[in-house]
Amino acid sequence: MNNTSFTYDERLDTDFLNSLYEDDTEYASIVFEQFLNSSKEQLKEMDTYFTEGNIELFKQRVHKMKPTFSFVGLTKLTAKAEQIENACKQTTEIHSIKPLYTDFINAFNLMLPVVESEFERLKS
Repeated sequence: MNNTSFTYDERLDTDFLNSLYEDDTEYASIVFEQFLNSSKEQLKEMDTYFTEGNIELFKQRVHKMKPTFSFVGLTKLTAKAEQIENACKQTTEIHSIKPLYTDFINAFNLMLPVVESEFERLKS
C-alpha cells in the first residue's frame, strides 16, 4: 500500500504529515483510522466534563487528546488544545474558557470531514 506519490490535503499540515509518515501510507491509514474511531467519543467526554463544569477532568481530556490531532495533520487544533489546557490552569471557572472551547469545537467540526476524506484516500 506504500505510495510515494500521495499528496495530503493542503488544509492539513502536509509538511508535518510528510515528515511523520514519509512514504508509508499504510501506517498513515492506520493512524487516521484510529483517530477517527476514538476522537468523537473522546470529544463527547470532553463536552460532558465541560457541561458539568468539571474543569479538572476537562483539562485532563484535552491534555490526553492534544497530541492526537497532529498525527492527522491538525496541528492547528493541537495548538488550540494547548491554549485551552493553559487557560484551564489559570482559572477555576470553566465558563471563562467557553470562547476558546467553542473555537476549538468549530475548528474540529470543520476539519473532521477533511480527515475522513484523507483516510478514504489513504486506504484506497
